[in-house]
Amino acid sequence: MNREEMMEAAECYKPYIMFDEKEPFEITAVGITVFEETARSSSFPKREIGVDKEKVSFVLEYAIWYDYDIQHLYDLEHVWVYVGKNGQVLQAEGSFHGKYLELVNLDTGKPEVRDRTHVVVYAQPGKHACLSDPRLVFVVPDWYEACNEKAGTDGVLIQDFFADEITADDKLQKQTEKYIREKYGFAPSIRFYGKELSRDIFMTWEELRKSIPGRMKKQLDKIRKY
Repeated sequence: MNREEMMEAAECYKPYIMFDEKEPFEITAVGITVFEETARSSSFPKREIGVDKEKVSFVLEYAIWYDYDIQHLYDLEHVWVYVGKNGQVLQAEGSFHGKYLELVNLDTGKPEVRDRTHVVVYAQPGKHACLSDPRLVFVVPDWYEACNEKAGTDGVLIQDFFADEITADDKLQKQTEKYIREKYGFAPSIRFYGKELSRDIFMTWEELRKSIPGRMKKQLDKIRKY
């Protein structure tokens, strides 16, 4: 697919994200990758995305960027949508604290899909891990504490592929912890509302990857001035 075709497909199958009513963060960018054959993900490199060509036309990977997680600077979550030869959603998966889960209705064992092509995903309050049912929030350790007394505890999170571009000394780490805790700490309601992703924030993963240092530096400038 060329870039225009990728964005058209991403718009057609974009997930429908459900947020806690008290959620303080918004999605600010989404990086799109299309897999038409089995390959390793560039944005989630521990995963190889398998494409069964007999059943699957392509897999859409949504790399979902938030400027903050409730415990650290920035968050990158993923949703994978498997599209069948008939154009229907066959399967969906979502990232979950460095791993991934099947996004299925707990009663039917199939993805919950709205308007035929939009997989419903529940974002863990503050942490944004992807779940198929809001009741699953309660099985996550410290789900409530993470948004309150443990807010900001991880400061500036720097992954290996940003290490040459982003640095943070102890002072900045402590400033970040304080900023997140005081500005964004909240009590989750476990009442969810749906939010449709805007195509305006879609881009290729390569474009998002290049923009990440600038996005992080912009937030760090705000934190330094806090």
